[in-house]
Amino acid sequence: MKIIERYILKLFIKNFFMLIGIFSLIVISSQLLHLPSFAYGMNILDFSRLLILLDISFIKYQLLFGFFIGWLLVGISIRERNEIYALFSAGISKQKLLKPVFITTVMFVLASFIFSLVIIPYANRERAKFLTYKVRDYILENISSKNFSKVSERITVYIEKKEGNIFYNVFIYNLSNGYLITAKEGTFFRNKLLLKDGYIQIPSEKSFNTIKYEKYKFNIDVTYLKEIPIEDYKTSILVKTFFDKYNAKEKVLTVLADRIFFFIPFAFLGYIGFLIGLMLFQSKESLLVYSISIGISYMILNFYFLKLIEKLPILFFVYPLVLVVFFLSVYKYQNRKSFI
Repeated sequence: MKIIERYILKLFIKNFFMLIGIFSLIVISSQLLHLPSFAYGMNILDFSRLLILLDISFIKYQLLFGFFIGWLLVGISIRERNEIYALFSAGISKQKLLKPVFITTVMFVLASFIFSLVIIPYANRERAKFLTYKVRDYILENISSKNFSKVSERITVYIEKKEGNIFYNVFIYNLSNGYLITAKEGTFFRNKLLLKDGYIQIPSEKSFNTIKYEKYKFNIDVTYLKEIPIEDYKTSILVKTFFDKYNAKEKVLTVLADRIFFFIPFAFLGYIGFLIGLMLFQSKESLLVYSISIGISYMILNFYFLKLIEKLPILFFVYPLVLVVFFLSVYKYQNRKSFI
């Protein structure tokens, strides 16, 4: 029996990693179109790290569909090769045949917790931080002495001398408000210029007003830079934020619901996929379409129920029951239709 279990598990692992590879290729290819232009000038190590962080950011549903369709393909393979008849002839019961599915289900339920609560939010934060620092380096490298450097669509910078991240005799023109800013010295820190001893010329209707300053913090407006959204906060911070006096408790509860209850589909989809694969008189293409429709139905249910939780927080406690009923209904229906 252990030989059969290993054989079935080997089929699943092969299918799973093949699917994850395909999904990753699709995700990375689509996201390459949305990267800032400076990303293509990175060295190979930085660019590879960026691609890995991008892939992990979208790994959630890759794992879900990889697990589901992986077991579907195992079921199809056993049925199409007529191995199911040999297994039943050998006296293998339904419970024993589903044992490999149970093993992977336990593993993926635990993995889904870790990925949803820790790894994916961390990858999103690291990606934002990584790109932020790279934008800073890109801006810094492109500001050269005795040249007008356009660091964004509306900001032009001129410096007389540059030593590392310290600029001397700085000239800044902000097209959005017409401000002309000068400084004897400026220190570049992240996406800000910390200016010293200068003037700000503010245009008026007839002339302009001049403000003298000793220290002034100027933000380099780079549209790609964004603050980390609440969806990517650490889970521990989300929990703490929820119990603090916070005016967006509903949003926090929605994010927590999306993370905490992500394991529920994995408790059922392995069994469902395997049973679908063993159905009679169905082509592989039809079964794939049917399975994908189940996955999409879950995603739609998840999306709209999370919206409802944001409006009515009490549904946080109802949502897991809804998911269990949904997947249990699909499982029971599929169990009646299958071979075993």
